[in-house]
Amino acid sequence: MINNYIIKCNNNAVEMTKPNSTMLIYKIPYKDIEARKLGFLIPNPFIVYILFGKNPHGKDKIYVGKSKNGITYRSAAHADKYDHWTTCYVLTQFKERTFFNDGTIQYLEDTLNHRINEIDMYCNTTINTTSGTANKDDEEYCDDYLAEAYKMLNILGLDLITNSEEAKADEDMDDAPSDVSNREKIPDGIYYFSRKIKRLGGVLLKGRMQVQNHTFILLEGSDVAPEAGIGLAPNVDELRNRASIGNGKLMENITLNSPSACGEFITGAACNGWTYWETKDGQPITIFRK
Repeated sequence: MINNYIIKCNNNAVEMTKPNSTMLIYKIPYKDIEARKLGFLIPNPFIVYILFGKNPHGKDKIYVGKSKNGITYRSAAHADKYDHWTTCYVLTQFKERTFFNDGTIQYLEDTLNHRINEIDMYCNTTINTTSGTANKDDEEYCDDYLAEAYKMLNILGLDLITNSEEAKADEDMDDAPSDVSNREKIPDGIYYFSRKIKRLGGVLLKGRMQVQNHTFILLEGSDVAPEAGIGLAPNVDELRNRASIGNGKLMENITLNSPSACGEFITGAACNGWTYWETKDGQPITIFRK
């Protein structure tokens, strides 16, 4: 057991789980997938997978895909993207305790694709992903799942944490580098947040964020969850502890460095701000980065 995770090995394949959770993550050599020698039985047919390949001439290659028919055929069919894949990472759950379905694997694939583009460490060969078919409750499950999955993948050798919004939120706010390619695309104005929090019994939290000259201001009167959950960035947690909050409401304006950090401040947990912050006509702000 490493850092409260359970890791099992079979030949060259690795299975990683977290006690008392639904999570299953696998690291499998790509050549073994082609030979259909996975090392482990993966009973849940709904999966999201990440292909990784070393590239001696530039950034390492990566590809994100999904399947509702298991791993055996789908992830071994991408030689057209890159012919030197070395590793396949599989994200799934125990079959009997799963929220993975058509909508959620699409949401997970799309969120991972954006994450890879955001951190700009790899050459992303993924062409198109779509989102919008998962319901809001399932999206919350997905965000919590991914918050833990990024840590597990990092242990298994795939870094999707460096340069991420969470990593930047954990830096000093005055020195945090800006994500020019995405954040500066958001027009100045007021944006709105609304999300039911399952761990709080379905309580609906709402908030307002002002974007001004590429800064993100969480406005006074926004709701604030009373306790921290999964994936809250330490720096945002510290700001929550220092902020003036009364009766579950923010009593002052707080400046943060990303939409996701503003969402984390409200929910007290990992939050994909690009999905939950919306324009006044109800469009998620992810429209500005497409």
